[in-house]
Amino acid sequence: MKLFASIYIGSYETTMKVFEIGKQQKRIKTIDTIKAPSDVVKDVLRYGSIMPETTDKLCKVLNDMKIAIDSYKVDSYSVVAGPNIRQADNSLIVLEQIKQRTGFSIEVLSNSEQRFLGYQAVASTDDFEELINESAVLIDIGGVSLQITLFSKGKIITTQHLSMGTVAVSESIKKLGSSLTSMEQIYEMMYKELEVFKTMFLRDIEPKYMILLGVQVSTIADKISSVTSKKINVEDYLTFLNKINKQYIKRFEEEHDLYLENEYLIEPVVMLYKTLAETLGPKVVVAPGVSVCEGMAYNHCYNKKWLTAKHDFDNDIITAAWSIAKRYDSYQPHLKALFKLSGEIFDAMKKYHGLGKRHRVLMQCIAILHDCGKYISLAEASSCSYTIIMASEILGLSHKEREIIATTVEFNRKPLEPYENLSDRFTTEEYLLILKLLGILKVANALDRSHKQKIKNVSMRVKDRELVITIESNSSLALEKGLFKKNADFFEQIFSIKPVLKENKRL
Repeated sequence: MKLFASIYIGSYETTMKVFEIGKQQKRIKTIDTIKAPSDVVKDVLRYGSIMPETTDKLCKVLNDMKIAIDSYKVDSYSVVAGPNIRQADNSLIVLEQIKQRTGFSIEVLSNSEQRFLGYQAVASTDDFEELINESAVLIDIGGVSLQITLFSKGKIITTQHLSMGTVAVSESIKKLGSSLTSMEQIYEMMYKELEVFKTMFLRDIEPKYMILLGVQVSTIADKISSVTSKKINVEDYLTFLNKINKQYIKRFEEEHDLYLENEYLIEPVVMLYKTLAETLGPKVVVAPGVSVCEGMAYNHCYNKKWLTAKHDFDNDIITAAWSIAKRYDSYQPHLKALFKLSGEIFDAMKKYHGLGKRHRVLMQCIAILHDCGKYISLAEASSCSYTIIMASEILGLSHKEREIIATTVEFNRKPLEPYENLSDRFTTEEYLLILKLLGILKVANALDRSHKQKIKNVSMRVKDRELVITIESNSSLALEKGLFKKNADFFEQIFSIKPVLKENKRL
């Protein structure tokens, strides 16, 4: 049995959870939760920086949490902050002050990393596979924005980021006022944004389930009614939401003798949940009651091999990449050939490239997305591919991994830049990774240069510093052979292993 503590500095509250991890149960169990309100995002939206009093309160809260961690004698812990803290002009100073005053070195998550941790938490719930095997939308609501991931038949169709969050909506209400006209304007904006998503991505998909993820599920909704932590049909759900107003909240506080610290966020939460349910039209709403803290715990357990993930997250990444390629009309037969060939080269070179399972996933994404920019411009396909990949949220990939994929794809057609030109974006290890992935991509691409899948029965093996690629073909390979030598030379420069093409003639 292990103990793990996760501390998450979010948009409007800091949360610490202590988990008990038992291998026999194959899951985590929450044994303590500490929460405190935070004005980080409010400060950022109002002033552009984090105020000294907010930093003081945050340090006090973190020191109290540190005492709790010590008292539990946890085996390990993690402290992270959401991406919104980076928007503050003085974020580096604040993070340094926290380090000096609490001893905590805060890891600031990218949007991709934060959303993935939340997704890992939801994917750990018992009925998650059942929900996505039909059709579902996963809604991750944050302080500044929300993210929608659409599932159909167990596969990710798309992940989209919308600039609509609880604190952002709250600030709009303060600016415009809470008059009937102002509220109608805010609602109209929200419906418009969601209608665009629905028109572009739902099309013929009718999501059966709407899965709600976000801190406010457990901090606000659960306090008001336990109904939101269960499956509920959408009609009853909307009826419940329509009950919630200032009078309802005040009466609830009086009856239960409590004060809802984030009361100012309840109205924005209700507005967002209501517009989402009405626009996306699910039949059932599900709020699992998990958040980033649970995701941090599961992620740590998976990395430490304390637990094994029930869900295949790598497959989500590959599926999402295929969806993007399809959206931009990439030529599927060529992509499938390149997907297979690049994987075979990667596996044959396993002893020589020093890359792991995760890098193979990146290689597969590169193969799938390497031509997506042609949809926009044939002449500028490299730059357009880079832009599409960087603008596409792929759930499960970090921002840096997406940038590595996009840069490798860009250099497939463009001249390779020296490390000095990219040192502000990549470490030397990341640059070398790009070179290795690019070398594999170029050789795989050369084998199907005509886009006609001429080669059959491919086998590969490394012998005497040569990657011998044995193929069969029933048509001329003049085009493939012409490009192969040039790309093989680049490959040899990277790996000191020369690709050699050996053709067995078919009768």
